[in-house]
Amino acid sequence: MTRLLVFSDLDGTLLDHHTYSFQPALQAFQALKTFTIPCILNTSKTYAELTQLRNELNHQDPFIVENGAAVYIPKHLGLPVDASMEDHGDYWLKSFGPKRQILIDLISEYKTHYRFQSFCDMQAQNIVDLTGLSEANAQLAMQREFTEPMVWQDSNIALNTLKQALEPQGVQLQKGGRFIHLMGSDCDKARAMLWLSARYETHFQEAVTTMALGDGDNDVGMLSKADIPVVIRSPVHAPPEVPYRHDAWLTDGYGPEGWAQAIDKALIKQGIL
Repeated sequence: MTRLLVFSDLDGTLLDHHTYSFQPALQAFQALKTFTIPCILNTSKTYAELTQLRNELNHQDPFIVENGAAVYIPKHLGLPVDASMEDHGDYWLKSFGPKRQILIDLISEYKTHYRFQSFCDMQAQNIVDLTGLSEANAQLAMQREFTEPMVWQDSNIALNTLKQALEPQGVQLQKGGRFIHLMGSDCDKARAMLWLSARYETHFQEAVTTMALGDGDNDVGMLSKADIPVVIRSPVHAPPEVPYRHDAWLTDGYGPEGWAQAIDKALIKQGIL
């Protein structure tokens, strides 16, 4: 039996799509702690947002922010460090793309050609209206470091044209649950998951089994590269397809209820429960 690493999306997965509650998943989340199984949050959320959520969950493991743009590793875990990582107070920081301001400067050149609104153009109330977040949480969501979310108001054809224009500049547009995310081409939930998994294998000096849970299109890459891919059923959209992974699990429950079911199933299959 290899060591298990759990990588989890948040919105619509560990957190309820409508209420952002994690209560239905809390018992399963605590079970991972009991068995010292790392649960790495892999999300579109920002460092500022996760600071508050991790306090509520008493989360002590690494976390991946802004759709794979950066990994934060708590120093107390003692995972291996290299020259590509930055000192960030209590964490080691590994970033995979440019800083946000570079992206804002780049996309501003296209505002006369395409219809979209990016976070830098919005007030907190706009984010509240779009997401249902409280104003305080909307302020946290706006504190981005490596990506720039956008509300796309143009056609799909225009979106593909812009994608092609940005690719030579090392920038991509990735579809999330509510927004289109502008980010570096190397920013990806799957890449961050694999990079961190390799760190754990070096630390443990043995192979790990990766389990990934997600509900949206921006989770497909992560799910496709995981040893145990879990698609969390959503109340608002059809389950995303994971190409070439006929072994992907699809939960019966929605959001955090489905998350808990999948964790329990994995612990039984791994012989832990």
